[in-house]
Amino acid sequence: MTSISSTMEDYLEAMYRLELERGTVRVKDIAALLHVKMPSVTSALQTLQQDDFIDYEKYKAIRFTTKGRGIARDVYVRHQALREFLADILQLDSKTAEDEACQMEHAVSGETLKRLLMLIDFIKRCPRGGDDWLEHLKGRWEGEPCADDCAACIKALDIPQHSPFAPVTDDAELITLNQLEPGQSGIIARLGGSGAVRRRIMDMGITAGSELEVERLAPLGDPMEFKIRGYHLSLRRQEAANIYVRLS
Repeated sequence: MTSISSTMEDYLEAMYRLELERGTVRVKDIAALLHVKMPSVTSALQTLQQDDFIDYEKYKAIRFTTKGRGIARDVYVRHQALREFLADILQLDSKTAEDEACQMEHAVSGETLKRLLMLIDFIKRCPRGGDDWLEHLKGRWEGEPCADDCAACIKALDIPQHSPFAPVTDDAELITLNQLEPGQSGIIARLGGSGAVRRRIMDMGITAGSELEVERLAPLGDPMEFKIRGYHLSLRRQEAANIYVRLS
């Protein structure tokens, strides 16, 4: 794994976010996003250029090298997963979740990230989890133990048919993500694919039950850019064809 400081990771992540949201990366935008002065950004960019993470030329848009883009994307995904875990599972307020995800993202390994994403997916999809379970968990943070009988709850378990965690029984209602047009939105029903393709999709935080909206297509129609859980992501059409959604 390439050695890089947490500060440089923050710069790469900021640049990745700007590229997803605006298509181009400029010094003034990095400064505004990270709340630092432009000379500090210039100095950081020179360091990243020397280490072959970016192609940087004064007064021109900044571009990632292959190595730099890989690291930037990894940091971005770690941040997304940690923020979701802190906000949705531990139920911290959005600012705290955002601030602490920024601090934690530099110390999380790839294996820990993979398991964290699987845990989030498991809690939200398992019939013993879901929104009701998370609501009961919220009481624990506030010092209010659950008064329900756990054994009785499990015995009486019933998954509402409208729930995103319910089994998909009619594939005729589903279409693949690559068929959606800009402005259309849907709820992810299930993931297809296998091996590296499926793992990449899950690593990006794309899980069943999540709502997404297609924002735009690249000039040649590939990749697709969409918004999910407040984040902007992009996928190749070939990858998007492995994601089944129900139009919302």
